[in-house]
Amino acid sequence: AQKDSLSWTSARSNRGYVTQGREKVSSSTSKADVDKLREGHPDLKESIEIGREGETDHPNRWPDFQGDDAGAHFKHVMQEFHARCKDLHTLVMRAIALGMGLGEHFFDRYTATGDNNLRLLHYPAVSRRVFEQSTQQMRAGEHSDYGSITLLFQDQAGGLQVMTPSGKFVDATPIAGTVVVNAGDLLMRWSNDFIKSTKHRVVEPPVVVTGEGEAEGRQEWCPARYSVAYFCNPDYDRWIEALPGTWEGEKGGKKYEGINSGEYLVQRLSVTY
Repeated sequence: AQKDSLSWTSARSNRGYVTQGREKVSSSTSKADVDKLREGHPDLKESIEIGREGETDHPNRWPDFQGDDAGAHFKHVMQEFHARCKDLHTLVMRAIALGMGLGEHFFDRYTATGDNNLRLLHYPAVSRRVFEQSTQQMRAGEHSDYGSITLLFQDQAGGLQVMTPSGKFVDATPIAGTVVVNAGDLLMRWSNDFIKSTKHRVVEPPVVVTGEGEAEGRQEWCPARYSVAYFCNPDYDRWIEALPGTWEGEKGGKKYEGINSGEYLVQRLSVTY
């Protein structure tokens, strides 16, 4: 199949097609624990990962085979959308900088290259029985994102939930024409926990009943869900440590050691796959 020929190969590249069950998102940082979770309750999704264009060592895996006009169009549209999201990332980080008293353009030198990933997600339709057999089964398990922020575009199917500060999951009901913005783990680390990363998950949405007659002749299905996530990161060559104003004096010092942005993200992705 064409999708399989474009398969994801490594955390350092982080590009290509990810088949259902390969990635397992969770709150764990232990690969052994994640592998065990994947074996018992794999995520029910597939995706295409698209990075910054022009990296010769890690090229994007485009479906632009000879004579494939649809593949060529897809490539053009995704490149354009990636660039637009990069601009939005810059604007959101400027708003965060102002809110933290850092000066509007403080983060510009961290976002200039655009080492971000665009993910196209498909959660296939699935029988309700799959979720009834185990309360641990989800479309995507509880987790937080790894980078600075995530820009999420979702359809109207529903199922996304976010955790409140009190530890309760609530529905992130889709609102047409809006973008969900999640704070990621690297921004939490960067801000010395001033900004908390957002734990979230994707559970089963409202069901659709198919078939007629008695109950045994009917089947409840959770419809397919589509979303687009744009994972925003500090440029991979940037050194990330506690921001000014987040650790000095009575604030108690730096909670995390400094780390290279690119290496941190490779470490986290290596556990997930």
